[in-house]
Amino acid sequence: MKAITAPTLVMTGDEDWPCLEPALLMNRTIASAALVVMPNTGHTLNLEEPAAFNACLEHFFHTVDAGRWPQRDPRALAGSILGK
Repeated sequence: MKAITAPTLVMTGDEDWPCLEPALLMNRTIASAALVVMPNTGHTLNLEEPAAFNACLEHFFHTVDAGRWPQRDPRALAGSILGK
């Protein structure tokens, strides 16, 4: 996953217990990833919260198409909140 440079949107529900840790791992490991955790939602985000799901995807696609999807600043993965 460290080699992935393509814009990546990881989405999960906060009640999708088996997928929360893998989503965090993907977000931490893929430098071009962003994480969306939808509240009170399980595994079927698109069915449980279709408007919110589609809004997240629309924002993602628009940002990617505009060439504004960022790579993560390496300081974001520092061991402390002070970035050291």
